[in-house]
Amino acid sequence: MVQRILLGSLLLLMGLCTTAQGKELPAISQKNKNSFFIPASVCQQYQLEAARGDNWMKVYNNLSAKAVIQRVNDIRWQAPSAAAALKWYKENTQLLGEGGTDITASVEKPAGVTAWNVYEPGESMKQMMEAMGVEQRQFTFTFVVGKYVAKIFVATSSTKTITDALVLAAAGLKAVLTAGK
Repeated sequence: MVQRILLGSLLLLMGLCTTAQGKELPAISQKNKNSFFIPASVCQQYQLEAARGDNWMKVYNNLSAKAVIQRVNDIRWQAPSAAAALKWYKENTQLLGEGGTDITASVEKPAGVTAWNVYEPGESMKQMMEAMGVEQRQFTFTFVVGKYVAKIFVATSSTKTITDALVLAAAGLKAVLTAGK
C-alpha cells in the first residue's frame, strides 16, 4: 500500500512537471460542469473513494491490496470551439500522454470522438514502478468531443487488462457526450 501511495505522489508530481504548449485550456465553465466527469456512482462500484479534485480534475483511489481499480484521475478542459480543442489536443500530446507508449491501435475508436489516443506507461515509468515494487497496470485515455478535451488515467491491479480500464474511460466519454449536448 505504501508503494501505491508513493507512486500516486510521483505520478502527480510528474503530471505537474509536464506543461501545456502555450496556454492551457480552462476548465469546463457550464453550470453542469460536474456532469462532464465519470459519475461517482461508477467509481463507487470499484470501491473508489473521492480524493482531491478541482474544476479540472476529479481523483478517486482504492488503496486496498485487493483493489481491482486502484486510482482514477479524470481531467477535462474546455476550448472556445471544436477546432480550438482539436488544435490544442494535437499540440499537447506530451502533456496528455505523459511520455507513455501509444497503444491506440489496440483499442477501437469510440463513436462521437474527434480524436482518441490510448497510452500505457513508457519504459522509464515501467522500470521505476518495478524498482519501487509496484505491481500495477496503467492506462491513459485521451479524447476530444466537440470543444471538450478529456484525459482519464486508470491504474489497475497487475492482473487486469485494458478492457477493465476501458469501462471507466467509456463512462467518462458517455458523461461528456451527454453533458455537452
